[in-house]
Amino acid sequence: MYQFTAYTLDKKIVQGNIDATSENMAEEALYRAGYQRVLSLKETRPHLSLETIFPTFFGVKTQDVIDFSNQLATLIESGVTILTALELLREQAPREAFKKVIAGLVEELQGGDSFSQALSNYPEAFSYTYCQVVKASEQAGNLEVGLRQVASYMEKRSATTSKVKRALVYPVMVLLMAVGVFILLITVALPPLIGLFDSLGAELPLATTMLISTADFVINYKFYLLWGAFVLVISILVYLRLPAGKLAMDRLKLKMPLIGSINIEHNMCQFCQITSMLLKAGLPLPQVMDVAMQTSGNRIIRQVLNDVREKLLQGQGWSKPMAQNELFPKLLVEMVAVGETTGTMDSTLTTLANYYEERVEQRINTLVSMIEPFLTIVIGLVVAFIALSLITPLYSILRSI
Repeated sequence: MYQFTAYTLDKKIVQGNIDATSENMAEEALYRAGYQRVLSLKETRPHLSLETIFPTFFGVKTQDVIDFSNQLATLIESGVTILTALELLREQAPREAFKKVIAGLVEELQGGDSFSQALSNYPEAFSYTYCQVVKASEQAGNLEVGLRQVASYMEKRSATTSKVKRALVYPVMVLLMAVGVFILLITVALPPLIGLFDSLGAELPLATTMLISTADFVINYKFYLLWGAFVLVISILVYLRLPAGKLAMDRLKLKMPLIGSINIEHNMCQFCQITSMLLKAGLPLPQVMDVAMQTSGNRIIRQVLNDVREKLLQGQGWSKPMAQNELFPKLLVEMVAVGETTGTMDSTLTTLANYYEERVEQRINTLVSMIEPFLTIVIGLVVAFIALSLITPLYSILRSI
């Protein structure tokens, strides 16, 4: 969220807030909205509250917005006015934070704002994409259609995110347990045995010597190691908050082996879903590219989409600029070319979105199935190394007795 002060075309100074992912995006959105000059633009932080500190428990949930959209569409189709529908939904809202949002929508509608304008004042609940779809459908006179489209899009995004989280839970838990067991062994179980070996003067094999050296290093320098890890994590987090760090991380996400190709296809899936939905809502293609560009979370992807948008405005079409960048898969470029030729771009993109969604899910499942046996083998080797390091000297001691 950015707070701005700008000149309008009739030389009036206007102040307000705009939801954007970066300062450049905010400036572009203001210029496209008709503001002649931006005088000031600064990022604003939300006030600390239970909703902002613990959004999972107290804030607006994605499912709340999905249910709200479907219910509002049903009420509008039934002939209920939008103000009456919002009043009904406010009473039924399951979360206090969302009740406040709906109450604010009612007040702003009563004050003369359009529904899409009112939604844009609550970016914590309604994304930029959501507001643009509602605005287009509102202007076309089919608000209920736009609400159902954006609810369906959010359901797909939420389902995909849930699948990824569920797939990663087991490997992460196994890794954490392995690290915990290793720390317990070298800090709790190993020191008494070291004392026993020293008291009996046993000859220690190389594996045991290595393990004891590692344990001594961890125990003797544990505070330095913890402090070093803390400084390293803080340094990485600070770097990732800088523009150069964010750009480097986004580039790494697309270049990493195995994970990079999954990230690219995931972004292509999101791009196809958004553009298909916006085209069905009636937005012109340049504006569709604006929204798709601003809703992408990856800066490299945003740069690429911006290049496509610029060339689209120059009259080069859509598929030709995509073909000039290797980031776009060949299948996507060819299908977009077919959609341009046949005039069925929205349905073509829907098909592509479904294809990439299934493909991403399959590749994530495959990756997880590869990680699980790899972790099992690594943990088994570590445990075997520790066990042999501890048991071998004991056998030597027993033989000498």
